[in-house]
Amino acid sequence: MKVLLFDLDINKERNPFPNLALMKLSAYHKARGDEVFLNFPLCQPDLTYASCVFTWKAKGLNLLKAGIIKGGSGIDLTTELPPEVEHTMPDYHLYPNVDFSLGFSSRGCIRKCPPCIVPEKEGYIKAWARIYEFLDPRYKRLLLLDNNFLAAPNWQETMSDLIAEDLEVDINQGLDIRLLNEDNLYYLKKLRTKQLRFAFDHISSEPAVRQGIELLLKHGIPSRKLSFYVLIGFTDDETALDRMEILKSYKVSVYPMIFKGADGKEPILDLQSFSLEGFHGSRPNLRKFQRIISREGSTDQHRAHP
Repeated sequence: MKVLLFDLDINKERNPFPNLALMKLSAYHKARGDEVFLNFPLCQPDLTYASCVFTWKAKGLNLLKAGIIKGGSGIDLTTELPPEVEHTMPDYHLYPNVDFSLGFSSRGCIRKCPPCIVPEKEGYIKAWARIYEFLDPRYKRLLLLDNNFLAAPNWQETMSDLIAEDLEVDINQGLDIRLLNEDNLYYLKKLRTKQLRFAFDHISSEPAVRQGIELLLKHGIPSRKLSFYVLIGFTDDETALDRMEILKSYKVSVYPMIFKGADGKEPILDLQSFSLEGFHGSRPNLRKFQRIISREGSTDQHRAHP
């Protein structure tokens, strides 16, 4: 049987972030002897799946034939993979440029932040899998996609596995700085990672952000290893530059993330001029943000959970 997988998030301008659901579907069908193709409609498939993470990419479905199986947070928040597919080792050959493992050790979250789809999509936090379910032994890098890792009931077990395997770990969706304590800091100090990611999405979190940064620094984790997503342009919040200035004072990396709505349209930003002086973080990202807020009516996009 020929199986066609459509990753609707792929475009010609960038290398795609791998679609984990499609990787699992690929592994599942290959194990049954099926031929699997990615974004290659000329194969004349017997079965077709389509998936996307971003809602504004779902319009690509209009170009596909009827009768396909579709899912992903950009299309439907309720569709789930069958357990026998969900808990299979991803097919890392589907995306040739991938040289790392990725997956979830937990699903869901304890928070209900307004811009986030996770509570609706995944519900309350729960243990999901040990890293060995998705760890490819060829790679020593792992992207952990958990949405609130420190709140997970299995965080300690997962942290022990990561340290025992001596993996370079990126907890890509960020850690909840409000949950830092002596217990998890003991493990975070041992974790091999280039950056610990957090978020500062609302000014009401300022006391927790300040306390968390100071606690991290007190435990010997340098500011150069701390990175913060900063949500900008959601509703009428005007505290973005204030939050960025607070982070600048601690010399941590700042990653502006400008909100993009479900329809792909971007809000109009009305912010004062922004100087890069004194900021730490990705210079291309900060320069892009600088260009955006200096141009009336222009915006960028916010991160989306897979």
